[in-house]
Amino acid sequence: MKFKVKKLFFESVDGVRLAGKIYIPKVKVKPLPTVCFCHGIPSPVRLKKDKGYAGLAEKFVKYGFIVLIFNFRGTGFSNGNFTFLGWVKDLKSVINFLCSREDVDKERLAVVGFSGGAIVSNYVVAVDKRVKALVLGACPTYTRKTVGNLVKVIVESGKLGSLRGLSKQYTEKMLHKELLRITPTKWVGKVSPRPILIIHGEKDEVVGLEHAYKLYLKAKKPKKLEIIPEASHRLRLNDKAVKKILGWLKQVFQV
Repeated sequence: MKFKVKKLFFESVDGVRLAGKIYIPKVKVKPLPTVCFCHGIPSPVRLKKDKGYAGLAEKFVKYGFIVLIFNFRGTGFSNGNFTFLGWVKDLKSVINFLCSREDVDKERLAVVGFSGGAIVSNYVVAVDKRVKALVLGACPTYTRKTVGNLVKVIVESGKLGSLRGLSKQYTEKMLHKELLRITPTKWVGKVSPRPILIIHGEKDEVVGLEHAYKLYLKAKKPKKLEIIPEASHRLRLNDKAVKKILGWLKQVFQV
């Protein structure tokens, strides 16, 4: 299926300028099912053959989905400094943007989040009923006792330059507080009755497999758990994982 790609620049609800791209199938019948992908904490190292989220978008748009990818604040081509609650505002703004478009089917709007982006996606979808389906890929879970482990990973990413504005003051005073406010196990049960897919790599080297089981236990029906054999943390680079997500969304939205 042929499609067109448009670069986007739009404002978050608090005025931060965000950058993204929208992929639109060249078909006459509209509105269309739509997917918004949410990236995690960016890695400072990209594999040579890795096309980023553009590669993922191209796979979905060919099946008739409108696809939006974007950079959260403090990453990529977007402005602003990283905070998790800032990312929450960004995703809400993206949903506002998609719901303002006539070519987007409001009854077939999905959010797919990976890793840190899955934490944010889970929280936003739990409180925003406009989203009709949710996919959580390699989503971390944590408690007050274990949140420090995730904080260390985020701080290290900031040191390597993949997050902007990660100051020592923010890390010490706000990061723990923000993460505990949006902790996935607290909010995942509120996604129901909208369907949720929890997908995880069997050999995830960053977020252990036990996180997926904890999340699935807290989720309410309709829910589905997919463990991808031999898959690592970067599920978007795993063909089996991508096919599972695509197949599930096609089934849910009757594409």
